[in-house]
Amino acid sequence: MARIDEVQEAIARIRMTIDNYDESQRESEENEELDESPVDVQDSAHWAFGAPVSGRLVNSRALEELNDSSPAFGNFDFRLREFVSETFPEEHIKYEDTIMIRRFKCVHISYQSLEDWRGARDILRCSPSFHHNVRYDCVLVNMVDPGLHCARLRALLRCTLPSGRQIDIALVHMFEPSRWKPRTRWAGCQIRDEVKEYSFLSMEHVVRGALLAPVSGASNEPTHFLIDTIDADMFLRTDMYS
Repeated sequence: MARIDEVQEAIARIRMTIDNYDESQRESEENEELDESPVDVQDSAHWAFGAPVSGRLVNSRALEELNDSSPAFGNFDFRLREFVSETFPEEHIKYEDTIMIRRFKCVHISYQSLEDWRGARDILRCSPSFHHNVRYDCVLVNMVDPGLHCARLRALLRCTLPSGRQIDIALVHMFEPSRWKPRTRWAGCQIRDEVKEYSFLSMEHVVRGALLAPVSGASNEPTHFLIDTIDADMFLRTDMYS
């Protein structure tokens, strides 16, 4: 009888441990779902950031120092100021000015198809740990140059400038046409290489999410991606007709 009691007690302890773990997982998933809701939506914008990174606002110089081991933040403060000066010249950013930044882990993009006029919304992730997996989604970008342009999100940043103006930008890897030719091609197939350098992108130029698939999972092959041909002009940002 004593042996049976010991076994039953061990089973009860195991069951209790499993139940506690399942409950903690449910709470974590619920928190993630709540955390992804749009926050601080910009007026008349077709995008909305969600899932803010925990912590207070941090200035651009401190953010560079805190992430000095990451290539994405190499010379970050200088590059950011250069981007802001070129994109928003009316702001007159000075070296001694402070740029405050809040980071986010997802973004909601609203758009409308010009084929059937249906509205849609993409929820895109930009997180080193989304359900315990790395996930950096891709976007379709409106550029001055004709053709299809895509980028991979690496950081979502809301910058508060000295004037008080807030601008939403993304740190991205752009994609460029590849010289690599597959043995088998199909209609609408395009091949892109992911550029190693990081660049800044204003969220105003993001049209919608883009699905890119790796050509091969082999580690010894260069990274190429296949994408279906879709035209950026087939989609309207929702702020253009609201």
